[in-house]
Amino acid sequence: MKRDLDRLMAERNIDALVVEGPDGLGSANPDFNYFVNGAALTGTVIKKRGEPAMLLHSPWEQLQAETTGLVLIPTSRWSLRDILNEIPDRFQAYVELRRRIFTDLDIGGRVGIYGTVRAGEHFALLTGLAQKLTGLEIVAEFEKDIISEARLTKEPEEVEIMRRVGRKTCAVVQAVVDFIRTGHADGDTLVDASGAAIAIGHVKELIRRELAAQGLEAPQGTIFAQGRDAGLPHATGDEAAPLILGQAIVFDIFPRELGGGYFHDMTRTFAIGYAPPQLQKIYDDVRGAFEHVVAELESGAPTKAYQDMTCKFFEARGHETIGSKYPIEEGYIHSLGHGIGLEIHEDFGFPSLQDRGELLRPGAVFTIEPGLYYPNKGIGVRIEDTYYCTPDGSFESLTPFPKDLVIPLKS
Repeated sequence: MKRDLDRLMAERNIDALVVEGPDGLGSANPDFNYFVNGAALTGTVIKKRGEPAMLLHSPWEQLQAETTGLVLIPTSRWSLRDILNEIPDRFQAYVELRRRIFTDLDIGGRVGIYGTVRAGEHFALLTGLAQKLTGLEIVAEFEKDIISEARLTKEPEEVEIMRRVGRKTCAVVQAVVDFIRTGHADGDTLVDASGAAIAIGHVKELIRRELAAQGLEAPQGTIFAQGRDAGLPHATGDEAAPLILGQAIVFDIFPRELGGGYFHDMTRTFAIGYAPPQLQKIYDDVRGAFEHVVAELESGAPTKAYQDMTCKFFEARGHETIGSKYPIEEGYIHSLGHGIGLEIHEDFGFPSLQDRGELLRPGAVFTIEPGLYYPNKGIGVRIEDTYYCTPDGSFESLTPFPKDLVIPLKS
């Protein structure tokens, strides 16, 4: 949480955070959006330890800046034109601009750098700046940096936004189910009232329309994969393929608020009309694993225990898992879940390979998504909800949607 930033800075001996914000409009920059609360602007956030965060912003974006609640400093305080008149070399001029900003705002000591930038350009700027400012040490954290660590636990206001995104996501999934139910069988193929085959592409078009209507976007696409593709966890689905009755369909949808806000992540596995016995058995095993894990969730528990629990559950039912074989291409081949928020995968999870000692903590929002994959059998099954560990240590699903395998047809 943001309230943890000063504590984390003290623990890591960081004197200031500098969060670059060249893209506040499309949220390829979650660290910046974390501070500006999704405001549509560009700029730089600077937070000194023990002091409120500041936003350096263009005067053109004064109104957007005022919505952030940050201490506002217009960039017109420093004249790049005057500096360029003094120092014609653009690189040296930009280094000097940054030197003046840091000097005027008393930014020094160990300074952590965050945000999404052009790596080479920004590395050159920081290297030049460190040579100009005595006592400045640029700190780049490799993993679990301060801002990522703070973002792992959510404020109640953040969770309420995520609840809303979850409800909207479920509404999109319901629209897809309703659309499929309007079709009827022509042999093994789902067709519309005119007798034309309903293809995965038609479903994807509907998903895009429904997301837009809900004020959501899917920058990383949507998985709607059938048959063999369902057995490949990241296969997105062949849009030209007609929907076939009785085949496994993995529908994994992970949208966010339009313009770059909080994500939701849910997966349902469907079969249209009926489920063959082999698919039903695998589905029952996945749903059983899901329910077993959820029943055992406990605040403060190590996340690795739940990955191990899932592996044991599946192995007891005859499935190979990543817990006892690596690499692996069939069976249970991935970890149980991941953190989620301003990024679809945040720096938290249920480790399958290396245990980093992560714990389920109040405020954490994460997914639970066991799955079994048998592409050579034309079967893949995954079930996924997004969960919130509440302040009192209980667990709330942010995915209010049933887990029925079969979508029955009306006709």
